[in-house]
Amino acid sequence: MFLPKHSLIIKNVLSLLILVLLLPFGSRAQQNTISFSAGYSLPVGKFASKQFSDPEAGLAGDGYYAQLNYERRLADWWGVRLTGNFNNNQSNAQPLIEQYSALLPNPDTYTWDSEVTNWELGALLVGPMAYKTIKNVEFTAHVQGGIVFADSPGVQLFGTSSTGQNPVVGRITPGSTQAFGFGGGGTIRFRLTKALQLQITGNWIGARAELRDVPTYVKVGDFPALEGNETRKRFVGVVNTGVGLVVRF
Repeated sequence: MFLPKHSLIIKNVLSLLILVLLLPFGSRAQQNTISFSAGYSLPVGKFASKQFSDPEAGLAGDGYYAQLNYERRLADWWGVRLTGNFNNNQSNAQPLIEQYSALLPNPDTYTWDSEVTNWELGALLVGPMAYKTIKNVEFTAHVQGGIVFADSPGVQLFGTSSTGQNPVVGRITPGSTQAFGFGGGGTIRFRLTKALQLQITGNWIGARAELRDVPTYVKVGDFPALEGNETRKRFVGVVNTGVGLVVRF
């Protein structure tokens, strides 16, 4: 989880929330909105690349997200939005298996087992929001900036040859980092009651993140193990689409 590891950053974002709460009211009676959405997540750009030789490849797959938003509406058409977002996206061990296999004298004789954790992304973002209402349907759009947290997957691979020789053990330790990031997107909201709306939402979140000194380990048979530390900088980006509820008060 991100909260214990990044308490100082979170305190700064919460300070922004307090500032938002102190902003003056506009002309509308309902100034505050809390919304929740969840659904499908898809990696974009090189974050989705499966080319292990590419230092920016994320080897990330699809997954899910959950998002909680607070909005302060300052006028009929605009307001401020604070977002807390969590993503869990699959990771793919096959490119790493292919990388190791290329170094083996008889790769076709090997079978592989893998243990892989997922990418976990979190974000605390704040920024302006625009509104447009047509009868009982409301359209919104937002842009935001803030902090994106990333936990990279851990990978363990075990290769066994039918010859009984040179078993392979490979390991990449999970890493953690944070970086300044951006977000943007929009929603379509359908009025259910005076205080409740159903929303369909789509948003993008991304950041240029650097994972430093991530330990790696490879051992083939009785040969000495190869150990090292990798530092990779990559753009971490996801597109999230889902549904949720909006409560106005």
